[in-house]
Amino acid sequence: MSVHDHSEIFSTSEKSLFEDAFSKASRHSRNINILKFLLPLCTLTTALVFCCFTFFFAPAASDLVISKDEESEMMKLTMLNPKLEGYTRFHEPYWVKAEKAFRDRKHSEVIGLQNITAEAFIGKKRRIFLDAQGGNYDSMNGCLQLDKPFRITTNDGMIAQFMAANINLSDGQLNTDKRVNIRRAGLHLAANALQILEKGQKMYFHNGVHLVLDKQ
Repeated sequence: MSVHDHSEIFSTSEKSLFEDAFSKASRHSRNINILKFLLPLCTLTTALVFCCFTFFFAPAASDLVISKDEESEMMKLTMLNPKLEGYTRFHEPYWVKAEKAFRDRKHSEVIGLQNITAEAFIGKKRRIFLDAQGGNYDSMNGCLQLDKPFRITTNDGMIAQFMAANINLSDGQLNTDKRVNIRRAGLHLAANALQILEKGQKMYFHNGVHLVLDKQ
């Protein structure tokens, strides 16, 4: 019986090729893990925008209040505790609710939401949750602005924390120049800016990007 030192079987150039291949596979695996989390964000965003329209143009289980802002002397249409349940274009159930939804009559194209929570199903077992302090939807330009901190979590343990984000529904883009933190068992990704283009097909993390992988 002979014993071989397999480290001597491959030449230096062959080792380099294997190392490059392993490195590419590792990067691909990390990208898949991040994509599996970020892509469902589009589902929740679509549900949230559809919710904005439905709050004011369809019957909803909420209380309607007309109030006057004394400082601006503008009349506001406010809905208390609006909630919407439905199905995404992938036939997955979701619900979105807010503490308040409001629109002033002089700027009817802008709909504001306070204390937003949402849940969407991704497949049979996976769920994604949104918890946001507030935001505004500009129906004229197709833009959703989440100008306060918000958090997105999944039931398989991933957490993403945003300080703010601007989402252009028409172009399928998300932009933020605020700190982003994404965590999951064995992975922590942080950056000072994030850009998502082409409805999630391209993602760019900018400025102070840190990726930490823990061995499991």
